[in-house]
Amino acid sequence: MTKTEMLKRKNIVIITGGPGFGKSSLIESLSKRNFRVGGEAAREIIAEQCRFNGDILPWKNSKAFQQEVLMQRIKFWESVGVDEMAFADRGIPDQMAFAQFRGFDPSFLLRSKASAYQYYPDVFICPPWREIYRHDSVRKESFEEACQLHQIICRVYSDLGYQLIDLPLTSIAKRIEFILRKSKRP
Repeated sequence: MTKTEMLKRKNIVIITGGPGFGKSSLIESLSKRNFRVGGEAAREIIAEQCRFNGDILPWKNSKAFQQEVLMQRIKFWESVGVDEMAFADRGIPDQMAFAQFRGFDPSFLLRSKASAYQYYPDVFICPPWREIYRHDSVRKESFEEACQLHQIICRVYSDLGYQLIDLPLTSIAKRIEFILRKSKRP
């Protein structure tokens, strides 16, 4: 990647926060409204690997799993045109936060990709919301652990210079309206 490419920012609006706080529901709703979206790469990889009894899982081969998540996020970033607007369920900085949460220092590769692949400057945060939090086959963190991870995610994005915007604890429709208004989208 050239120095010019490293400084390029794309209009990919990140929706993030701790696990189970409403990100995927928002992305699904945006998709139904015909916006370009990138799903949660980690969940998609886990579902696919479980279907085929694969080994690229965080509890089997963490390094290969992290590498695959990174490649999927880069692939989505690169697929979005320079003048196009898109929304994503998490971004590369989330991987740095997950590494820290698991007790690892993010790799040089991960840190360099988080710097090189820039997103829309405002990042929408789904704050902790106990009433909607649910465990499932992929989301194994307790609500308390999800809150700890949430704090790390916010710190990582903030440290990378993104402006964090907390979403209100309200309906999906009202959250979408809030995001579209704040990201200046019709």
